[in-house]
Amino acid sequence: ERLKKVFTNIVDSETDLSEITPETNFMTDLGLNSIAMLYMALAIEEEFKVSLTNADFSDIKTVGDVITYIERNL
Repeated sequence: ERLKKVFTNIVDSETDLSEITPETNFMTDLGLNSIAMLYMALAIEEEFKVSLTNADFSDIKTVGDVITYIERNL
């Protein structure tokens, strides 16, 4: 639910968040550009109190990648 809150502020308002799965790709499925991805990374850092390095950020492509990162770094 906390991650959905982050997505609500980043993805298009027409996106049905209930259809997002761990396999959902931010760029190809949700149409996020690099600026939106940066905003998402900042929102994730703030919401979950984690720090994303440039290397971590470049490895995040899907919702599952974010979930895995958060679980490993909480």
